[in-house]
Amino acid sequence: MTRAYLILVLVLTLCACRDTQKIGDPWCFWKDYPGNPIIEPPENLKIVADPTFLPPAQSPDGRWHLFAHTLTGIYHYSSPDGIHWSTAPDPMLPGILLRPYAFQEEGVTYLLYEHFLDFTHSQIEMRSSTDLVTWTDPVKLLEPDFPWEKSVQSVTGNPFLLKRDGEYWLYYSAGSVYLPDAMYSEPMYIGLARANALSGPYNKNSTPLIGPSDTDSYRNLGAGSIKLLQQQVDGKWIAFNNGIYIDMQGSSHSAIRILSSRDGLVWSPLCESPILMPGSGWKRAFVYAFDVRPVDEWFLLYYNARDGWTDGIERIGLAFMRIPQ
Repeated sequence: MTRAYLILVLVLTLCACRDTQKIGDPWCFWKDYPGNPIIEPPENLKIVADPTFLPPAQSPDGRWHLFAHTLTGIYHYSSPDGIHWSTAPDPMLPGILLRPYAFQEEGVTYLLYEHFLDFTHSQIEMRSSTDLVTWTDPVKLLEPDFPWEKSVQSVTGNPFLLKRDGEYWLYYSAGSVYLPDAMYSEPMYIGLARANALSGPYNKNSTPLIGPSDTDSYRNLGAGSIKLLQQQVDGKWIAFNNGIYIDMQGSSHSAIRILSSRDGLVWSPLCESPILMPGSGWKRAFVYAFDVRPVDEWFLLYYNARDGWTDGIERIGLAFMRIPQ
């Protein structure tokens, strides 16, 4: 199958599932691929999470590539069509390495990720490659400094890198909030650091951009993670954010929303409701981190979801939207 197969599937799915005319911002109408989930955890593991991907136009070999973490390291997946994925039996980068993001510049792919030095302390590192096979040694970009980065756990992670105005803007998650029903922690804040060179040094904003809010029902526990489109749309930045929240029944969740900003600093929801929410089956409890990129006339969003709390399994799925004209 070729890369055109994925586009054909999306077109046919859109035609088959088309609703009556919807009123509202076109950014708010996303569809799940009906064959979700498309990636299961590696054998003997329960988690495959936080995907970042490169479509054929961005890869050195014309194939689809995706990087995602398990509890044993970062796995490298490849695909002929963006739907059917394969990987080696062992992680590409072993260790407690989580939440990767692939950034490209001048033919080089830079993989940023969160490295847990122990169970309470993490930092953001970066490696680079021209062939997606051989990677450089890691370079440390960020570590926790401020008190808000050290709440519950002393962590900086969930990196997203954007180049704008001659600078590199590194958005990241920091600090954590403990979820008693799941018995683990999720990110509490989102911060920003900027540098003149890709490898740093990065200068942080002293206060977080986004944090938990009692007035936001989809972010009343924590800020989760954020990723932006690499270009402005109609003079505004578009971001995707999976806030952490507790519902009226007292259960913790995460859902993906779209935010917009004029300056990349102050953000507000673009859509009234999340575009992807917990429901049933493979995403009963949480809809988690993701990567969004344009492919032909579509935005593709690969994300992971969890089907339970303490004993949940995490898998990767795909959602899509036609690029607004």
